[in-house]
Amino acid sequence: RYGHSSPVRMLARIGSNAARCALRPTMVAARSAPAAMQRRGMAEEPKAAGGAIPAKLTLNLLAPHAAIFSKKLVDQVIVPGADGMFGILPGHVPTISELRPGTVEVTIATGEVEKYFVSSGFAFAHADSTLDVCAIECVKFEDLDPALVSSGKKEAEDELSRATDEVEKAKAQIAVEVYTAMTESLAAAK
Repeated sequence: RYGHSSPVRMLARIGSNAARCALRPTMVAARSAPAAMQRRGMAEEPKAAGGAIPAKLTLNLLAPHAAIFSKKLVDQVIVPGADGMFGILPGHVPTISELRPGTVEVTIATGEVEKYFVSSGFAFAHADSTLDVCAIECVKFEDLDPALVSSGKKEAEDELSRATDEVEKAKAQIAVEVYTAMTESLAAAK
């Protein structure tokens, strides 16, 4: 599946000895690191400059074609992380998360919420209460046309059933996953 594999699994599928060798130094270093360095633990308490946690989160919502938000002060953002939906508030522990297709919900202020559909990307929560959401595609939720989403999903499913080689199958599978997520997002909003 596109966008949902670890680099190790992706390179293993490639089957190239040179590709697998590219990760060996990292793997060797991780295995030979002292046990204390390999253990995961709780992060330090987040602190902004001056030690206080800001009242607002600074959001940068970016797509290749535009900056949807640049340094926008918001209360909260909920993102579709690879392991499930999660919220980011001011003072969030620094985090990097891969995004799966789904809805990014931005709470600008109490009662003022904007929703965006993202196809994939990454979210970076920084210690200074800045959140960077970098999406491959980002569409304002109300701009999604349910009829076009439905016909696009059907077309993607048809392409998947007709696909003969691995590249065609992978492209069609990605399209099916994105259209399915759009359909689920639209259904949840009703």
